[in-house]
Amino acid sequence: MRVMVVDDDADIANLIGEVLRDEGFATRVVSDSRQALDAFREFGPDLVTLDVMMPSVDGISLCLQLRKDSEVPILFLSAKKDPPDRVVGLRIGADDYMGKPFDNDELVARVEALLRRTRQPLAPVPSTQLWFGRFVIDLASVQAVAGDTQVPLTPTEFKLLRTLAAEPGRVFSRDDLLAGVWGYEPGSDTRLVDVHVGRLRKKLQDVGVDEVQIETSRGFGYRLIANTTAAA
Repeated sequence: MRVMVVDDDADIANLIGEVLRDEGFATRVVSDSRQALDAFREFGPDLVTLDVMMPSVDGISLCLQLRKDSEVPILFLSAKKDPPDRVVGLRIGADDYMGKPFDNDELVARVEALLRRTRQPLAPVPSTQLWFGRFVIDLASVQAVAGDTQVPLTPTEFKLLRTLAAEPGRVFSRDDLLAGVWGYEPGSDTRLVDVHVGRLRKKLQDVGVDEVQIETSRGFGYRLIANTTAAA
């Protein structure tokens, strides 16, 4: 598995690369963010770690550019640890966010968790497709389609949608979703769930999906509700 490390601090970038190499990952270290896009196309990583505050091209801009062409998992690493900063990073397309300084073991664990979500086969269900009228979730091709329009979902967003849609009406707690979708222990940062649910809702709305909606169960979590009229 290949990981590209982008950080303008060469010492930190090389440290991250060394830590990941020790765990068996192939790494490409980029300390000049202006070279990151070319390095990404050349190296073809399975995951990217991005520093947020870089002088040439900042991590937010790089994330937006990468998201135009790729759904590769992105892990932000930044000294900016306040909740608003994490939310911005997650909303513009990152899959996870860690503050600096970070624990090396936690970094490896988060990288492994992100890669499991993209590589691990989906849990078996009675059918390879979940149908809600014209809105279809195809588990075999890992796609969600509304009529003739494919919903542009990241691997994390697809797994979140699949989890909720497999049991319509069931309320999943945030800890349920952290464990089932992210592979994290209960009690982790539940803001991760809230931001991804918000992104998933917006993408469904953008393509006009009204056969299903994701409801918030206050104090508990989230559930997917099928609009039987629209689905019919």
